[in-house]
Amino acid sequence: MRIKNELRKGIDEVLGKLRLEIPDYSLEFAPEEIGADFATNVALIIGSRIEKSSIEIAEVISRALQEVEPETIERIEVAKPGFINIYVTRKRWHRELDTILREGKNYGKANIGRGMKVLIEFVSANPTGPLHVGHGRCASIGDALANILREVGYRVVKEYYVNDVGNQIDLLEKSINIRQKELRGEDESLPEGAYRGPYVKEIAEELEARYGKKKSFPCREYAVQKILSWIRKDLEDFGVKFDKWFFESTLYRKNKVKQIIDSLKNKGLIYEKDGAQWFKSSQFGDEKDRVVIRENKKPTYFTSDITYHYHKFRRGSKKVINIWGADHHGYVDRIKASIAALGIPPEDLKIILYQLVSLTRGGQRVPMSTREGEFVTLRQVMEEVGKDASRFFFLMRGADSRLDFDLELAKKQSPENPVYYVQYAHARICSIFREKRKKEYEKVSLTEEGREEEKESIEIVKRLSRYPEVVKNCAQRYEPHHLTGYLQDLAKCFHHYYDKYRVLSSDRSATKFRLKLVAAIRLVISNGLDLLGISAPRKM
Repeated sequence: MRIKNELRKGIDEVLGKLRLEIPDYSLEFAPEEIGADFATNVALIIGSRIEKSSIEIAEVISRALQEVEPETIERIEVAKPGFINIYVTRKRWHRELDTILREGKNYGKANIGRGMKVLIEFVSANPTGPLHVGHGRCASIGDALANILREVGYRVVKEYYVNDVGNQIDLLEKSINIRQKELRGEDESLPEGAYRGPYVKEIAEELEARYGKKKSFPCREYAVQKILSWIRKDLEDFGVKFDKWFFESTLYRKNKVKQIIDSLKNKGLIYEKDGAQWFKSSQFGDEKDRVVIRENKKPTYFTSDITYHYHKFRRGSKKVINIWGADHHGYVDRIKASIAALGIPPEDLKIILYQLVSLTRGGQRVPMSTREGEFVTLRQVMEEVGKDASRFFFLMRGADSRLDFDLELAKKQSPENPVYYVQYAHARICSIFREKRKKEYEKVSLTEEGREEEKESIEIVKRLSRYPEVVKNCAQRYEPHHLTGYLQDLAKCFHHYYDKYRVLSSDRSATKFRLKLVAAIRLVISNGLDLLGISAPRKM
């Protein structure tokens, strides 16, 4: 990114000298098939605005740019219909390697967020049962995204929304009560949709042991806190720690829900129909109006959601991010409509929908649930393949893509396993430095003229130099999965280099620059894994 900034500054200076308007042009890493390091469309954009061919403009800019940035630019080529392809000097790449090592743990940090407060809410599973594998994918995406946003200068708050009121909690209480009756020898069937997992019996047994046949005891409060304790433990063991746990019940205790309804009424956005109260959400982009107060005078779930989202912003968040399962697709427009009605720009709310996870073992699909309410939990996956492999596999695809999670592959200690492949690169480099503890390599330039692996070394440095931009793109697109792909590619480059060139050799000069290169690789792998919430082991 530093080299890009130098080149962009040089292009702007040239355009100023040529008295040409500075347009909004792109300057990007060039596609590998071109062979150049960077490419810009600046001449094409200028050519579309003045009576001169883009090729001519590109040639004029190229000649002037070569004079402005002789330390950075080795040569420039103009390609039809007017692209400028830039090749960077080896000396400048050498300096970039020095910068990477000098910045260390700060390499990849940026300040595009400028301290803006971002609230990211994710997982938020109802406290009616343990976390399943889908929640694991959500937790991985949310936690990694929070880390990445902090890395580029945002002030991030991670929040879990606890739905501790409503029909699902009523049903949980009823399910537990029926299991208690079974323990007493009474016969009563569970209603349709009841919670049937073994954890319901476990809670019933605990309540029966503690309260016996007492008519009044805090069943729902006990059950919610018990299940939340399991959820917290699973998330902590998964490496996810929330800054805030926000309980839906507080919205009612503090009268916030009524205040929101009153506010919408004052704006003329509530009307009555069929005994219920409706919000005019269709005026703000929703496909139809929505009920906010039922005929029985009780608020709907949507009413709580309106209130919760409004108060996310009221607590000082400039940007709010929700990560929901794809089955919540129908809620996106109505939530955005509600905040727009309350005076909040809907673009300040970003909703990420993640697709389902399918588990496989030996090529066979693993059943995810049964009629008895048993399902594959996040805890089971963690215990089988480990936290690191779980998080990496969950992050290997974009949230909008279905994910096939191969349990057998995730356990393999071989190059086939992508997380093992990346972590092994880090551990392999650490083993090199256990053999060679002296640090004289830090004062040596990367390569010497004519050394055969110089081209490969420079290609690795180019990949290392892209790391800050990968992090930045992950933040701007809200897509942490690009980082897993980058780390796999970097690990592949390292393993190929390591297998081809002996880092610690009898050639003292070769040893010094190879140590310097692999030290930078280790640093970037460690930084990247840290953002993903995955360990960078020193031994494997």
